[in-house]
Amino acid sequence: MPARILIVDDNPNALKLVGYALHREGFEIAVARDGTEALDKATADPPDLVILDIMMPDIDGYEVCRRLRAMPQTARIPVIMLTAKGRAEDRVMGFQAGADDYVTKPVLPAELVARVRALLARTHVEAEVALPRAQVVCFLGVKGGVGTTTLAVNVALALREEKSEKNDVILADFHTWGGTVAHLLSLFPRESLATLLEKPPAQITRNLVESCLAIQVSGIRVLVAPQNVEGKIAELTPEHADAIMEQLKRITDYLLLDLGSGLNVTTQAILKHCDYCVILVEPDPVALSLAQTTLLRLSSMDIHSGQVGFVLVNRSRSATTYTRSVIEELLQSPLVGVITPAPELFFHAAKTGIPIITSQPDSLTATQFRDIAHLLIERR
Repeated sequence: MPARILIVDDNPNALKLVGYALHREGFEIAVARDGTEALDKATADPPDLVILDIMMPDIDGYEVCRRLRAMPQTARIPVIMLTAKGRAEDRVMGFQAGADDYVTKPVLPAELVARVRALLARTHVEAEVALPRAQVVCFLGVKGGVGTTTLAVNVALALREEKSEKNDVILADFHTWGGTVAHLLSLFPRESLATLLEKPPAQITRNLVESCLAIQVSGIRVLVAPQNVEGKIAELTPEHADAIMEQLKRITDYLLLDLGSGLNVTTQAILKHCDYCVILVEPDPVALSLAQTTLLRLSSMDIHSGQVGFVLVNRSRSATTYTRSVIEELLQSPLVGVITPAPELFFHAAKTGIPIITSQPDSLTATQFRDIAHLLIERR
């Protein structure tokens, strides 16, 4: 697929000349005639590279470049400044604004094409050699209604609380539609997982994935599930899941995944990317039997017991339940966390869209969420 170049210049002749030279070499071209239009187009559909004039009437090129660098979805797009301002101080200002290259007009078309190709090649190599840096943790329920999403949301917020250089967190909701991460975080963005599913897997780029992430007030970034159940939603295939995961792993420190309950072919494809799987169980015979079955299926996928941790969720204060020691014996695995009954807190969080760790930070339940987060930090 040809690289897409956004050319920004208020001079129609310059747009035509530069656009023609690049189009002739096989590039896909988009144009913007001022800074505002450039920012709108870059955020709506991030290009592979921007060629940016400096002298424009509304927002100059320096400010456009600074704003591109300030937004996660456009921060890594390579930028070439193409301008008649050729003084040394102008070049310095361009590089300080975040430009990757600076070309003075007039420029030969062959030179501009060579610079574009070189910058795209360098960016591609950097993306290919950059190793995934995220710790990938999935949250999986053995049956519905156990609180998988609530745990994922609160642990994500607990990780973000950590005073560390490596506390960037992305939470991804991989429900096909109607996932509750958005509701629990009071997030209803325009872009969602559905935006990515509209593209073929080969066209799911880093910039596209970043443009679909909403930013919650805590600073965590969130890929929400589609909320509009009236329209047709494309299927989340294993191929789509692989493509999305490959991009997400490269852009954060912690990648947390809400996988809902049960195992299907797409969930299994996602699990292959995970470093650790947190399985939620309730202290009842059905849930524990399903947990044993889930553990066997994970083992058949070469996910060993050291990559799996069980969290016990007590939903009600009942004396007719298994003890912790009995549960650990049945699962042949120690529990890595226990969430004690707190129905009032959970109801309030669901009603208000304010997670427990935010609304009741000193509660026992919030402490239990943080304990699980600390376990993940220790595993890193």
